[in-house]
Amino acid sequence: MKVVIPLDESAGLASKVCEHFGSAPFFAVSDTETGAFQITANGDSQHDHGQCTPADVFTGMGVDAVICNGIGARAASRLQMSGVAVYIANHARTAEEALKRFNSGSLTQVTGQQACQGHDCH
Repeated sequence: MKVVIPLDESAGLASKVCEHFGSAPFFAVSDTETGAFQITANGDSQHDHGQCTPADVFTGMGVDAVICNGIGARAASRLQMSGVAVYIANHARTAEEALKRFNSGSLTQVTGQQACQGHDCH
């Protein structure tokens, strides 16, 4: 399964998870079956709130899920409509911690009530 994690930095599995999906400077793409882990820059991290479309990039990569600490309702909806599940990482600090929680089955999928309504939501 391929999963995406928004990151504040490019430091491998020790990278800090970004609090907001669309504003993340980097994204990790991890294959939970093979252990492959790759970090790419988010070319659209500097944008007006609600004006980014990183979801469009991931839908063409065969991504199955996004693990994040925060995501807007519009981004979550776009991902879900494309068949990408969205999970809340429960304030995971690092990519490694987020992946461990995901692999253990302890994360829950995002609902409309859990999506962020602005950058001051947590």
